[in-house]
Amino acid sequence: MHTPLKKRKKSEFINREISWLSFNDRVLSEASNPHVPLVERMRFLGIFSNNLDEFFRVRVATLRRAMGISKKPIDPMDFDPEETLMEIQEIVNTQQEKFDHTFHQLIHSLSKVGVHLITEKQISKEHLAFLSSYYSENVKPYLVPIILSNRVPFPQLTDGNIYLIIELSRKNKMQGSVHALLEISDKLPRFVELPATASKQTVIFIDDLIRYFLNDLFVSFDFDKIEAWAIKTTRDAELDIDDDLSKGLIEKMTRSVTQRKKGEYVRMNYDNAIPHHLLDLVLKRARIKTIENITPGGRYHNKRDLMQFPSFSRPDLIYPKMPTIQHTAFRKGASVFDEIKGKDALLHFPYHDFTHTVDLLREAATDPDVRTIRITLYRVAKNSQIIHALINAARNGKRVTALVELQARFDEEHNIKITRQLTEAGVRVIPGVQGLKVHCKLILISRRESGKTARYVFAGTGNFNERTARMYTDHALVTCNKELGEEVRKLFEFFESNFVRNVHRHLLVSPFNTRRKLTDLINSEIELAEKGQPAWITLKLNNLVDAGLIRKLYDASQAGVKVKLIVRGICSLIPGISGMSDNIEVFHIIGRYLEHSRILAFGNAGKPIYYLTSADWMVRNIEHRIEVSIPVMDEEIQRELQTYLDIQSASPKKRGSKGLDKQASVAIQDAMHITIKNFN
Repeated sequence: MHTPLKKRKKSEFINREISWLSFNDRVLSEASNPHVPLVERMRFLGIFSNNLDEFFRVRVATLRRAMGISKKPIDPMDFDPEETLMEIQEIVNTQQEKFDHTFHQLIHSLSKVGVHLITEKQISKEHLAFLSSYYSENVKPYLVPIILSNRVPFPQLTDGNIYLIIELSRKNKMQGSVHALLEISDKLPRFVELPATASKQTVIFIDDLIRYFLNDLFVSFDFDKIEAWAIKTTRDAELDIDDDLSKGLIEKMTRSVTQRKKGEYVRMNYDNAIPHHLLDLVLKRARIKTIENITPGGRYHNKRDLMQFPSFSRPDLIYPKMPTIQHTAFRKGASVFDEIKGKDALLHFPYHDFTHTVDLLREAATDPDVRTIRITLYRVAKNSQIIHALINAARNGKRVTALVELQARFDEEHNIKITRQLTEAGVRVIPGVQGLKVHCKLILISRRESGKTARYVFAGTGNFNERTARMYTDHALVTCNKELGEEVRKLFEFFESNFVRNVHRHLLVSPFNTRRKLTDLINSEIELAEKGQPAWITLKLNNLVDAGLIRKLYDASQAGVKVKLIVRGICSLIPGISGMSDNIEVFHIIGRYLEHSRILAFGNAGKPIYYLTSADWMVRNIEHRIEVSIPVMDEEIQRELQTYLDIQSASPKKRGSKGLDKQASVAIQDAMHITIKNFN
C-alpha cells in the first residue's frame, strides 16, 4: 500500500509570493516577445506594472502586518515574512531593471515604424502651438502645486497617483531653493497624441507635457532653474471593518473604504535621478521609514497606464480583431429556454460573445412564465448591461434577488453603488454572507412549465462583467438539469437565511464539502493507480497554494497517478522531484487573453469526471469563501473540455519548440477558437 507523506519541510513548497513574482515575470517577458505586436507589448508592460502595484498593496502589506504580529513564521508553509520581504525586494529591483530595459527597447522599435514617444526636450516648433492650446484648455485647470514649508503640513499622498517633486533654484544660493509638490490628476489622460505628419506619429506622456510648461505655474517666483522628478506611493489596501452591531454592512464598508485611502505606505517609487536631499526631504515629511520598500525607478511611474497606450489606428501594431462566435443555443429568433431544455450548453469567453449572458437575463425579464431570477455578483462592469437587465426584470414584475459581494477587493465602492441602484429598482439585495466572501458565479432562473417549476442554471468560472469577458478566458455551463437546479436553489436558500445548511450531492460547495470531495476524488485515482489501472488528474487553475491539497497531489504522484497542472499564476507545488512529484507536470500560459478558466478533470476508471469551478486551490477559496464547482454531465461537452485541456497541456516536444510555453499562447488560442467552432 502507498504511504502518505509525513510532515514536510518548506523546501517542498515554493513560496507563494516568489511564485507570484515568477508569474509576473512571465507577463514581463511577453513585452519582449517578437511574436507580439509592438503596442500590445507596451501594454504588457502596463499589465506587469498594474499587477505589481496590487501585489504591494495586498501581499507585501500583509507580510508587513505579519511581522508586526509575531516574529515567528505564521505562513502555513513555514516561510518567514522578514526573509520573504527581503527576497521580494531583491527580485523586484531586478525586474525593474528588466522593465526599464524593455521599455527603452520598445521606444526604439516603435520609432523604426514611425511612432515616436518624445520628452519635453524633444518638442518641436511644429507641435508647440497645438500643445500650448491643449495645455491651457485641458491640463492647467487640474494643476495645483503645493509649496513645501515647515509651516504647512505635508499632504497625504494619494495611493497610486503620480506626484512631481519640483525644485526652484537660484544662482544666488544664499536665497535657498523652493520646493513644491504637484499631483498629476487621474482625470488627465496619461498620453497626448500630437497631430500626425506624413512620415511619423508622435505621442508624449502628460508628465513631460507638464514639465515643459512648469515655468507657467511658478511665474510669481524668482528662480533661474526649475526641475521635476516623479514619485508614487502605494498604501496598504486591507480594510478594517469594525464590529459595531448598530451599523449596517454598507455603512461599515463605506467607512472602511474611506479609511483605506489613508492606509500605511508599503512602497514608494522614485525617479533614481532625484537629488538625495530631495528624496530625504520627501521621506522625512511623509514619515516613510521602511527603507526596504523604497524602490528606485526610471523617469515615469504608474506604468500601468501603458495598458492604454494608443494604437494610432495602426492595425499592424495591435492584435488582429478576433471575431466572436454565436453559440447555437443562443441563435437569433430562438428561445434560450427551449434550446437549453434539450441540451446543456458550454460558453467559452471571449470566443463566444458575452451578450449571450445578457440575452439570457433579457429573455427571462420578459418571459411571462419566468417567476424568479437569482444571481451572485462579485465584480460587474461600470454601466453594466447585467444590472440593467436585472432592473428591467424587476420592473416587469419578476422576483429578482441579487447577492452583491460588498467585500470584492478594490470593487467595494462600485458594489455599494450598484447595491443602492438595484434596491431602488425593487431588486432584493443580499449584501454578502457574514464571515464569508461569496465568490461563486451563479444565475438561477425559475420558470413555470406544464404546471411545474423548471430551474435553469448558469454556472461560470468568471465574473458577470462584459469588459473583462473580452479579455479573460472563461467557461460557463448553462443547464436545466433538475438535480443541479435543486442544489443551486438550496444554496440561494442559504444565502437568504444563513441558517439552513443543505447537503449537496453533486455540487462542491466551499467551505462545506469542497476539501472533502476533492480529497475523495484524488484518493480514488490513487486507488486505481495502486491496482495498476490507468489513473490521471488534470487541473486548470489560476493559483495552486493550499498545502493540504498539494500534499494530496504529491501522494497521487508517488502512487503513479499522472497529474497535469495548468496554472496561470501562483504554483507552490514543485513538479518533477524524484520520489515526490516525478509524475506531475506543470504548464504556465501567458498570452493575448488572461487565462481565467478553472477546470477539474479526473480519470475515474475510464469514465472521466469534469467540473467547472469558481475556486482556485487556495486556503481562502476552500475554507473562507462560498465557491461552487459544478459537474459537467453532457458527454459532448466533456469531450470539448478535454480537447481544450489537451491543447493547453501539450508538451513542448509535441509543440516542436522548447521555448514555446511562453511564446505559443496566441497560436494555442487560435487552435481553441477552431476547436470551439467545430463543436458548434
